[in-house]
Amino acid sequence: MGILKVALRELKYIIRNKRMLVVIFMIPLLYMILFGLMYSTHVVKDIKTVVLDYNNTATSRAIAQGFRDSEKFDVVGQVASEAELRSEIENRKITAGIVIPADLDAKIKTGEGSTVLVIVNGTNLLFSNAVLSAANEIVGTFSAGASIKGLESGAGLLPNQAASAAMPARFALRIWYNPTFNYANFLLLGLAGTVAQQIALLYVASALSREKSLGTINELRPYNAIEVVLGKLTVHFLLNMLSANLVYYLCISYFQVPYHGSIWTFELLLSVFLLTIMSLGVMLSIICKNELEATQLAMLFAVPSFLISGFTWPLQAMPDFVQMISKVLPLTYFVSEVRDLALMGISLEQVLPNIWTLLKMTAVFLPVAIGLVHRQLKKEFRQVEEKFTEIAG
Repeated sequence: MGILKVALRELKYIIRNKRMLVVIFMIPLLYMILFGLMYSTHVVKDIKTVVLDYNNTATSRAIAQGFRDSEKFDVVGQVASEAELRSEIENRKITAGIVIPADLDAKIKTGEGSTVLVIVNGTNLLFSNAVLSAANEIVGTFSAGASIKGLESGAGLLPNQAASAAMPARFALRIWYNPTFNYANFLLLGLAGTVAQQIALLYVASALSREKSLGTINELRPYNAIEVVLGKLTVHFLLNMLSANLVYYLCISYFQVPYHGSIWTFELLLSVFLLTIMSLGVMLSIICKNELEATQLAMLFAVPSFLISGFTWPLQAMPDFVQMISKVLPLTYFVSEVRDLALMGISLEQVLPNIWTLLKMTAVFLPVAIGLVHRQLKKEFRQVEEKFTEIAG
């Protein structure tokens, strides 16, 4: 009987607490709708690709056309050399390249067979897997179809002989930047970035709400909003920079994730990212009534931000609606850049567009946060004064 009374008492509390009801029922539904939309295409398509055609014959053009016709590939042009192909991949304009050898026709006619080389940026394993399966199907179809006819007419083989010899064009896959398909290289750096985001957001979001909960906000009376916000951010920024660097050092030194980029580029990217996250955290701390609410909101923010950042499932494979959400999340502009810095060794020039985006976010979040803190401090100080007036009266 006592258990039932306690249960009814708790139920009444939850029913009265609208925020808790939203968290229990609406947040899981919202997450599942969001994640369901994110994976709704089921496959990675429209992988940006270029063709390097050393053969330049009807046969090579037929193979290139097979890649153009595939929904998995988005052939955006041709290049003249492997050096140009590498440059396109390193500048992240494309993800894959099709290299057709000069001896394609000659070896097909002699029955020796030739190899079409497919090169893919392996920093994201999903691209590698998609390219592997699609290229195998395209080249295999070409070999088993058009090549049989070529063998019958060009080499004078009977149909059954042609069928048995019909693999004149094979394909080989070359994975750049993560050739061993190392899952730690693919995932660990992104998880480290998510941890850095969560710790920074969690404690900055509670920095001001804690003052309200403990009743110590009156101690901030001598300071204006700018001093309060920047004073708190300075401490959290320095501590989180140290914490994040330790985490990434562990990834590289102990877990042997390769790092080929500039350390200074990484530090600049990390510092701007943390500043953006902490500016957002100050806004959350004002919106929330107490430290517990700030903690809950920070935790709820973490789950979708990593999954829809484009780090694991590519942004181009997500619906437009989900891509729009990802564009307002700071993590989107950080985790993939860190992985490319580590595995590809991209330059500061290539990272700068995302650094500028994060700075623009900070330019919005930080002034708004200072304005909200200013209003909150005035409100809290007025309430304190009213209490003292009541006591004095």
